Amino acid sequence: MQDIESKYDGFAVEEDTLIQRIGVCNDCIEVILKYVSDKVDPIHILTAEDIVTAIHQIGQDLNTELLHIRLEKSLLERKFNSLQT
Repeated sequence: MQDIESKYDGFAVEEDTLIQRIGVCNDCIEVILKYVSDKVDPIHILTAEDIVTAIHQIGQDLNTELLHIRLEKSLLERKFNSLQT
């Protein structure tokens, strides 16, 4: 039972870290979008698009990882609950 709790706690920490990392990606995208809108001189828009897309992809990958962590947490909760009954 302690092993399950320990794993669950580890997943909870990992979940929090992923949420923070996703937030950083979203913040970076917002900064770039603001930069593009505020820029007076012309910029190479395809480069800006590539950068935003790359950061977005990182965020998507982190979201997928977060989904898997949440699934693992749910499975551990089910195990824990079945051991208690």
